[in-house]
Amino acid sequence: MPGTGLALAILVALNLLACRSRCGEVELARIAQWQAMVTSVREPLALASLRDLGHVGCVDAQRALGIALVEQEPADLQREGLAWLGRAAEHGSGEAELVLGKLEMLGGSGVVVDYSRAASHLRAAANQHEPRASYYLALMARNGYGQPADVRAAAQYLQDAARAELPAALFLLANAYRNGDGVEHDEKRALALYRAAAEKDHPASIQALAMAYRDGELGLARDKERYENLLVELAHSHRHAPPPP
Repeated sequence: MPGTGLALAILVALNLLACRSRCGEVELARIAQWQAMVTSVREPLALASLRDLGHVGCVDAQRALGIALVEQEPADLQREGLAWLGRAAEHGSGEAELVLGKLEMLGGSGVVVDYSRAASHLRAAANQHEPRASYYLALMARNGYGQPADVRAAAQYLQDAARAELPAALFLLANAYRNGDGVEHDEKRALALYRAAAEKDHPASIQALAMAYRDGELGLARDKERYENLLVELAHSHRHAPPPP
């Protein structure tokens, strides 16, 4: 029915706004600080503060608490974390959907791999404009997780993730253009994407550029000095590589 999708999006947005209003005067920075304290040392007051806010419907606290607890030990804390993530996802948290999707895709924290559920969570996160979800949807499509492999769909998801300049997405999209996987073969575009990811200290992208200068690929002339300089950058990047999406 026309307008149904828009109406649903408006309803989700209003629901999220209502839940966030229940956070009161607590700033997001404070919630993030409590999340870090629970994650690192399971600080009791920070944990209690997040639980209190979560129980009154603060979606940001629910999300933060879920992320902080889902990889903790013992298992009962993991289960609590999953429950908080579920509540946050129900209230429209794209990040909660992302975390749940990754867990369903990769397993861990007591979650059994379920590609169908993973795709559902990740699509919901992508619909909430969470670019990291598009990256994982690309991996699922490219590798055929729970579906026939589809390089065209993978490339489209990578386009979405690359708009947010996620280094891993930039690299995989560069590979796609270099090899013509799901997109037109375009070495100039591949080179630009490798360079964009390399600027963010992405090791695999720096290595791809180094090899291109060594072998005269991607439209580049052989350049021994540039190759050697990139090897130095590669060693540096391994100490400062961006985290996975």
